[in-house]
Amino acid sequence: MRRRQLVELEDLDWCPRAVRDGGTDWLAFMANQTKIFSAVVPKIRSAMAAVGTNQVLDLCSGAGGPWLTLVDELARSGPVEVQLSDRFPNVAAFLALQARSQGRLGFREKPIDAADVPGELPGVRTLFNCFHHFPPDVAAEILNDAVRKRRPIAIFEGVNHRTIGLVAIPLQLPAMLLLMPFVKPFRWSRMLLTYVLPMIPFIVVFDGTISLLRIYLPDELRALVARLPNADSFEWDIGTTPLPGLGIGLTHLVGVPRP
Repeated sequence: MRRRQLVELEDLDWCPRAVRDGGTDWLAFMANQTKIFSAVVPKIRSAMAAVGTNQVLDLCSGAGGPWLTLVDELARSGPVEVQLSDRFPNVAAFLALQARSQGRLGFREKPIDAADVPGELPGVRTLFNCFHHFPPDVAAEILNDAVRKRRPIAIFEGVNHRTIGLVAIPLQLPAMLLLMPFVKPFRWSRMLLTYVLPMIPFIVVFDGTISLLRIYLPDELRALVARLPNADSFEWDIGTTPLPGLGIGLTHLVGVPRP
């Protein structure tokens, strides 16, 4: 099954902010509860070590993705400072994460374009479960921007098999109905849009299905890198990070500047 360039509802300008934020709140909650991205901590630390930095700039952060738990796990191997950012910054979520992480997570309040990141912003650029939102031309430009500005980049997607992911997506519905009241910070709008007017469950399942059809698998990531004019100025690690005991893995791309 090859990648398809489709449209997710949360990408549309008319998507209500409360629905978009409710969906990303849920995805961040699940990422931190399951801790599936713990497996990629060594790859992030290795990219940091390659350029001698303790800083991470997370792009397209949504509601913070896995960082509430991931920052603690990354800190076990050395100092780390994480800045969250997004084209549509969810400042309320970022402030809550900053408080819950005791200041370990910072954020950029102004919108950040992943394809044109201000050159003065340091650190390893990370993208979690979001690279599939971009069509190939924009995705290649995100990679090229990192190469051009000599910034390491680490991209992770939550599955390496489209069919298995498509089968699992509907399983989120009972989980949402059971666990949504435990998503922090608590918001009545999220309860209304889950249990009364179930727009959040709809967008999570619909966009989740589209996401799996849009996701870049390792061979497609290699094809994107091959398009970059100065790809050989970076070292690239593209493949699958296994998830122990699950029989599936995370798709990853890590690029660091050559000395």
